[in-house]
Amino acid sequence: MSMQKVSVMPPLRAFPRGALWLRGAVEWLVGVEARMRGELTATLEAVRTKLAIERAARREARSRADLFELARRYQATQPEFAKDLFAAAATGRAR
Repeated sequence: MSMQKVSVMPPLRAFPRGALWLRGAVEWLVGVEARMRGELTATLEAVRTKLAIERAARREARSRADLFELARRYQATQPEFAKDLFAAAATGRAR
């Protein structure tokens, strides 16, 4: 009977799920058509613009509230200045 050498390799370790998901995401991003990448860019820009508009509205509301608070603080000691501050806050000139 003849003998043959048999080489047995140890079993390969499985990839972690996170690495497989990340690889799939990268392959998808690289393989996406230029049109789809453009749409993704446009969508992200629209979201960024919407968030900037909302942030500006919150900033203006906060500055108006601060101006009203400042006017209330000065109302007892300097009523004319407080009246000007109230008018500025009411008309939106809070900047």
